[in-house]
Amino acid sequence: MDMQTSSKLTNECEAKTKKPQPQSLDTVFEFIEKHNWKLFRIASLGFGFLIFLIYFCQNHFYPDFDLFSFLSLLATAALIGGLMVLVIAFGFCAPGWTWSEAFFSDKPVREELAYRINGNMPKERLDHRLINRYFFAPGFICMSILWMALYFFEGDTAYTIGLVAGPFLSGLLFGSILQRNYELPPFSWAKFTVTAFLVFFIANIVALLSTLEVARGVPEAVKAVGEYPFMAACFFASLVVFTIVTAIIRGNPRFVLIVSPLFAVVLMLWTNTWIDLPGKIVKLLGLGNYQAEQVILSSDLCEKYKAIEGYGIKSNCALNDVHVIWSMGSTTVMTWQFASQELKVKIPSSSILSTRIFVPKALPKPKPLPSSLPTSDPSTPQTP
Repeated sequence: MDMQTSSKLTNECEAKTKKPQPQSLDTVFEFIEKHNWKLFRIASLGFGFLIFLIYFCQNHFYPDFDLFSFLSLLATAALIGGLMVLVIAFGFCAPGWTWSEAFFSDKPVREELAYRINGNMPKERLDHRLINRYFFAPGFICMSILWMALYFFEGDTAYTIGLVAGPFLSGLLFGSILQRNYELPPFSWAKFTVTAFLVFFIANIVALLSTLEVARGVPEAVKAVGEYPFMAACFFASLVVFTIVTAIIRGNPRFVLIVSPLFAVVLMLWTNTWIDLPGKIVKLLGLGNYQAEQVILSSDLCEKYKAIEGYGIKSNCALNDVHVIWSMGSTTVMTWQFASQELKVKIPSSSILSTRIFVPKALPKPKPLPSSLPTSDPSTPQTP
């Protein structure tokens, strides 16, 4: 009776000392699953409107029509911007997802590691140990090799060593250590080597591209710190993000659907992508932000603008080298240069007769070289 009472008290104490699991993200997912279609419509239209609003604020104007009356336009802008966010988020998720699913979710490996889960080694602690020793450590070595390769070598040699040799050697080394320490099935080291090569090859490419974008967005920081110290800091920050995402994937893969887009949005803010993205989307949709070689105005508007000397309207009623900011609706916003000054004018769209859009000239194709023909033998008779 005393033993039953003591065991009961022990269980009650353990239940009290257990930390409550966070339920906030689960509540968020339940709310999203319940109202998914409504949330999708509101989020897509709101995101699309935000893209256009940023562009309008950058150019200090607002169109003369209700933008929400063109729902397809907002949805298209949201789709393009959302795809960019998802691509960046996928780049952050791909290393951890490949590392977790391609190796540690394999049945023989998973069953062997399950034997080590007990009271002294819960699953969360085992996952943290595996992530620190067999993801963060080899990832740190791979990015260090990439940094040193870019520092000491140039051209294809640097990328071959940093992107190929580093991940392969790190996977081979840590795969052998992992198999020996956890007594995994035979040839597990080979599978981990292949997995690690894919994981850290992708991680190095994403880290390198992210570093280039961040350097382009904050050139003053690169000048203040130096190119290679700045690169090392960006590589380490990328590795920390990859490690956090990997830990989230090992805990609950659903949570990464919220966390990874947040990392993508932060990176886009840091690299000033949100400054350039609205203009690129507007140009892609053909609504504005493009260069026109010539814009011909109607005779009525031409006569009015000729009277204004500062506009520089010629006798042929044509404006050359015009930047069209916005051309949808009843008003077109454009800028052009005259007398070393930039003019920004709103013109009624009905007064524009034609617009010749600037098209970059294609480079001339090189002439094909004449094929080398064998010299004819003088003794051979020639056919007429």
